This record gives sequence, structure tokens and C-alpha cells, in this order.
Amino acid sequence: MSEGTEFTSSKAEQIARYIAEAEQSGVKALRAGDVPSNIEALTPEWLDSVICREYPGAGVTGFTIEHVSSGTHARHRLHLTYNDAGTSAGLPATLFTKSLPTVEIRMISGTTMHVRTEGNFYTQLRPQLNLEIPRCYHTVFDAETYAGLHLLEDLCATKGASFCGFETPITRAEAEDMLSLLAGVHGHFYDDSRFSAEYKWVVPYTKWFLGGNAKLDVELSTEKTMDRAANIIPSRLLARRKDIWPATIAALKPHDERPHTFLHSDVHIGNWYKTGAGRMGLCDWQCAGRGHWARDVSYALSTALRIEDRRAWERDLLSGYIEQLQEVSGEKFGFEDSWTLYRQQMLHGLMNWTITLCPNGHLPAMQTDETSLALIERMCAAIDDLESLDAV
Repeated sequence: MSEGTEFTSSKAEQIARYIAEAEQSGVKALRAGDVPSNIEALTPEWLDSVICREYPGAGVTGFTIEHVSSGTHARHRLHLTYNDAGTSAGLPATLFTKSLPTVEIRMISGTTMHVRTEGNFYTQLRPQLNLEIPRCYHTVFDAETYAGLHLLEDLCATKGASFCGFETPITRAEAEDMLSLLAGVHGHFYDDSRFSAEYKWVVPYTKWFLGGNAKLDVELSTEKTMDRAANIIPSRLLARRKDIWPATIAALKPHDERPHTFLHSDVHIGNWYKTGAGRMGLCDWQCAGRGHWARDVSYALSTALRIEDRRAWERDLLSGYIEQLQEVSGEKFGFEDSWTLYRQQMLHGLMNWTITLCPNGHLPAMQTDETSLALIERMCAAIDDLESLDAV
């Protein structure tokens, strides 16, 4: 959900023509500035220009492609071989790619400029953060064809990482580590004057959300979700289903009136990983924007934790997060005010998943129904437990 081109049939047809033309021409990426239309357009020359540029004499001698998954991006792993200079330099044997090869994928991550946002994060903001976040070797995006590619650290190889899902058990210590990472991001960029200058590309959350609703009709998806998922939604919340959307709009107020920080905005459990050393890391920064920190905190805890664990730990976890946020930002935050904001922002995490379970328009299938329903159940339980409808 972001600013960008409208989701229309004519735009999808235009993108389809771009893809067909690239396939027919067989054009390959040869230089760092070239934007591959798909993963098959990569060449050793292109990889040389983006991986070996700081290592004189090093070169890529070959590579193979392994498909990993598809969703909002196509994800592949590259297995690379180097000449002696490249091998001696310790260049990575594997890299991870995210690309936009199909019409459906470009409609969600290309036209919305999500790929540009993630690329800007990795090139401009990521270097400022000494946190467990992947390294990006190169990123390119074509604003006309909506092709794009990120060349990323292969976390499985470098960190022994395992990626999380709703079925992944998260301990209290791991939840604390997740919030420590968020406090590091939020504190570093809290009320940052650079948002109005060199970081203008970081979209305000309210604009991001309302723009997404205009394109994707999130309100309609939420209505459909209340029907489709009725059996897992608390009866008290279901009885007030007509209040959910007005309360969600009202919960935009802190994003309009309070100091902004940098938000990941899509911190559900599926975007977290565990390193072999036991640290929690965060990937997939495509939905990033700026707004109130409570948006990330409530969304992360409500999706990562089992319902009973969230109920038992959330007040202490929030208190610990506030302490770290104060330490990094130098600002003071009262617990009761923060608790109210935490309760309010539960509503906005849910909106990411009503469009996932019940999409409108040209959205591709981004998650399994099993995943969507599991996270919706957790978030609806949190909204009901915390009486979020009455917190705005």
C-alpha cells in the first residue's frame, strides 16, 4: 500500500507488453546500471560489475540459479564461482535475489514503488544501523517498466539463518530481541529532520495507508474477512464489526500529530529470521515509511506471539522497548500513553492481512490461507483483549 500508479487493467496490459518485448529481444544485463527484466537476464559480466568492483582482478566465472519462492517478489539463490582473485578475496559463494518478472508481481511491488523504497532503505539507511538486518550488494529499478532486482546477502549461508512463520515458537527472550531491534531503528530515526530533505522518499504512514485503501479497497477486504474468518474472530469483536473501519481511520491520528520515525510497516512474523547464534533479524523492507513507532511494535508482537504469551508478556515487553527507545532517541515516553497507542495500532496491523486473505483487484496470492487465518486470529484476539476499538 503505497503511492504510485493505479491498479488498472490498462496498466497491467502495458506491463505485459514490456515483459513480452524483453523476452522476445532476449536482452541481457551487462553493466551495473542495467535492470534485468527477469533472473534469466543476469550475466557474469553484470555480476562482475556489482560484486567485484572493489576487488581488482576478481571476476565471476559462472553461476547457477535456484528458485526459492514467489509472492510479492520472485526469490532466487545464485550459486557463484570466481577466478582465483575472487576466491582469494572471499567473495560470497551464494547470494539471494528478489526480482519482479511477472505482471502480477510488478502490479504489487513495481507500480507501488515498493521495490524503490526497499532499495533506498538498503543503500541510504541500512549503513547507519548496526543491527541484524541483511546486507544489500546492489539494487536497480526501472520506473517505466517496473522491473527491479535486489541482490542480497544469503542469510542461510552467512548467518545460518532460519526464517520464521506463524508456527515458529517465539520465546520471551526472542520477543525482547525483536523489540530491541525495532527500538534501534525507531530511536535512531526518531523525529529525524532528514525526512523533509534527503529522505523525502520515505512516505508518511497516513499517505501510505490511505493511498493503499484507494487502490486496493482495504475497507471492502476487511468486510469480506469478517465473514470469511468469522469462526476465529472473538464474538464481542465480531458483534462490533461495523466499528472496525472507523476506529482504524481514527487510529491514524498519532501518525499525523506525533513525531515520526522510520517504520518497517510489515513486521509480521514471516519477515523475521533467527540466526544460528540465536539473534532475531528483520528482512523485507519494501513497505517502509514514517509514522508513529507503535505501529511496528503492536504489529510485531500480535503476529509473533501465541495469544497466551502475548497476554502474559506484552506489558513488560512494551516497558522494556520504551526504555531502549529512550536510550537511543534521547526522548522520554510515558508508559500509560504508550500503552494506549499500542492498543490503538493493533487495528492497523490487521489491515495488512484482510487484503491478504481477501484481496481485491490485481493482487497476486501473497500468503497461504493458513498463514493469513492464523495471523488474523492472533490480531483479532489482541484487538478484543485490549479493547482497541475504544482506545481511539
